[in-house]
Amino acid sequence: MTVRKSVAALSAYPISPVTRRDKLRLDLNENNFGCSPRVLQALANPDRWDVSAYPEYGELYKLLSSRSGLPANHILVTNGADDGIRCLMQVFIEDGDSVVLTDPGFSIFNIFAQAAGAQLVKIAYQPDLRFPFEGFLEAAKAAPKLIAVVRPDSPTGGLISRKQLISLLEAAADSVIVLDETYHHFLGESCVDLVSKYRNLIVLHSFSKAYALAGMRIGIIYTNPAFIQHFRKVNPPFSVNGLAVVAAEAALADDDYLHEVVKVVTSEKTRLIDEFAALGIAAINAPANFLLLNVGAESDDIHARLLAEKIIVKNLNKIPLLRGHFRVAVGPPEANDRFLAAMREIGKPGNR
Repeated sequence: MTVRKSVAALSAYPISPVTRRDKLRLDLNENNFGCSPRVLQALANPDRWDVSAYPEYGELYKLLSSRSGLPANHILVTNGADDGIRCLMQVFIEDGDSVVLTDPGFSIFNIFAQAAGAQLVKIAYQPDLRFPFEGFLEAAKAAPKLIAVVRPDSPTGGLISRKQLISLLEAAADSVIVLDETYHHFLGESCVDLVSKYRNLIVLHSFSKAYALAGMRIGIIYTNPAFIQHFRKVNPPFSVNGLAVVAAEAALADDDYLHEVVKVVTSEKTRLIDEFAALGIAAINAPANFLLLNVGAESDDIHARLLAEKIIVKNLNKIPLLRGHFRVAVGPPEANDRFLAAMREIGKPGNR
């Protein structure tokens, strides 16, 4: 028996089989503050129907509509933003269609685009890691089927401005533009309002980062109602489980906690940049919940030493543009202090 050639050629997203629960996890941009206490309270006392019955989404859609300013028929919740990406690739992409992506960029777009049979057009970042806007404008001239933009991007931290995004939407009016705004809370702004004006725009949000609900798997698609109807055809009818709905509604009810997390992350990034500079390590301040650290040619060795201290970071050494770099999630001060202490010890004379 054979599988699709486009799938056979893929490599699966790497998931380590080793437990991460006993370690300081800075590698996947998880929120190390944890979720709002209101979420845990709500999950501790669910209604029996939240478990026994198929989930209902009406109240969650009302809350998301109120937050976004878009009618509920412009919204679809999915089993994480990753599954939202799968949905849109399944709806729009046929064998041979062109999909434009950054290089490097978020690998889930690559995986689902290739699985759908797409031809990838990769727009390379330059050494300054500025978002390659001119390359996207040039690619738009060929009217690709889909253009994917992550704002801000990961792992580079590159940022397309709102003005540039609007220019791209207008230059590529016959292409689907997907804007992944997973980190928008840390950026401090969203372009979701543009959905009302541009029918070719799809915006993705997630509860995984600022709301710290990565384990619950809740994503959101915002776009025009016609697209939403097509996404519903390929999205399982109850893809987001009942307890995830409970968690999302509780998280949305605690703005104070969300704002405090974003405030501390922003402050800690500034502190960490200064601390790493004192260690001779350049840090790039991504407008997200992570930093890029240039630790140099010994990055593989440093990565292994951190693992021995039960600290996991994202080692980007296999990416040519980012050789010698780590991507590190920024969390509460105590987590950051533990990481700093380990890096100071590694950097002592005779230890490197």
